[in-house]
Amino acid sequence: MTWNPLRRPHLTAKLSFAPSVIDRAEDQQLEVLYYKLQHVEETSRRLQKNMKKYIEYLTNASKSEQRITSELSSSQICFQNDELRKIVEDYHSVTVKGNENVAELSSTSQQCFQEPLKKFISMFAAIDAAFQNREQLAQEWRNLSVKVRKLEEKERTGTNIVKLERERKALAAASTELLACHSSLLFELRYFLEKRPDFFHPILEAFMRSQLEYHGNMTRLFTMLVKISYPQSDASPSSAMVPENEFQASVNEKLHKLQSLSIVRQKQIK
Repeated sequence: MTWNPLRRPHLTAKLSFAPSVIDRAEDQQLEVLYYKLQHVEETSRRLQKNMKKYIEYLTNASKSEQRITSELSSSQICFQNDELRKIVEDYHSVTVKGNENVAELSSTSQQCFQEPLKKFISMFAAIDAAFQNREQLAQEWRNLSVKVRKLEEKERTGTNIVKLERERKALAAASTELLACHSSLLFELRYFLEKRPDFFHPILEAFMRSQLEYHGNMTRLFTMLVKISYPQSDASPSSAMVPENEFQASVNEKLHKLQSLSIVRQKQIK
């Protein structure tokens, strides 16, 4: 199994706070945004995973159906009945074309859904880096704050006063930088979350259109198949369907006739 960096969540930073610099309410606002972003990233990854599974299942189902018609085409029962052989061959042609339609849907899904979603998920690496930078600034502020507090407790000698003044300036600069980083994060992350629907709307619309194209093509193929195989039908999907009770009665009648054959009864006795 190859390693895929997209399987590892990007947002792993642990938030810490600097109450003397940033208002506690704003810290809480950033924390709420962080957990919302974690949920968005997790949901986006699930979407990507489930879309991949959906296409895989659809592809496997289409290939299985094609194998069924292929095996039917080569079976003895079809060689013995020209009408049945024609129906199976037409059905097999439909499954071949259906397999091509699935491949087209898969390609469209990759272009209009998977690739854009992959780019969207990759943005969380930059968001995590921004949180990591904030954490680093907060840590620097805490270190400088400790230094200033220790120097304030020392004897007020000339050397200590010079050091204290230098560290206070450094602390003030760190506070300003941390506050600016925090404010920028709040603004940009809110904007990112607000604009999220603008990103997802076109890719979902494109995928729904590709679904409409796929299912429309499959409906036309099977409608044509019914029209060719059963000319007496008006070829509409509903007209080709037999009511469930009639269908079950017909199946049971045929099974009963098969079971009444002497070869079947002999096998059951043995």
